[in-house]
Amino acid sequence: KAYIKLMIKKIKCNLISVLVCISLQTFSNSYAHEIDLKEISIKHPMIPIFHSKMKTAAGYFTIVNKRNKTDELIMVKTDFAKAMMHLSKIDENGISSMEHVNKVIIPGNSSVVFEQGSLHIMFTQLKEPLEEYMDQKVTLVFKNLGDIVVDFQVEKATKKMNMDNNHDH
Repeated sequence: KAYIKLMIKKIKCNLISVLVCISLQTFSNSYAHEIDLKEISIKHPMIPIFHSKMKTAAGYFTIVNKRNKTDELIMVKTDFAKAMMHLSKIDENGISSMEHVNKVIIPGNSSVVFEQGSLHIMFTQLKEPLEEYMDQKVTLVFKNLGDIVVDFQVEKATKKMNMDNNHDH
């Protein structure tokens, strides 16, 4: 009887260890996802959320062009909001502004980063509140590569993003 109890205890410990490993793997994969195609990679597409009543949001990611040929991101489409590419700027007086960008050039064998305080996708007129862990489909339209549908992960904003967030996204 003692042997059976010992074996059951070992099996339970091993099962718990396996479940913890699976949980950690799932967690790390969810925060390190990317789309890796032959000619292009889209790394960590995400939409940070600051609170549940946001009327606008921003999308961040990195485009890696693996080809020798330059391409252009010419449009962004989605069903959950109106989507546009924007560039944030801060002038010499410290006043920030955003300007609409019609296209983003991605030189061959290089990458372009969409990040807070710089180039980003602006989502306006959200059809419903964004919820953490509820991915949103976004279509990136490239001049040469065409349409690439990307799942943007909706994530709770980090403390640094909250401190840097001086407008509604």
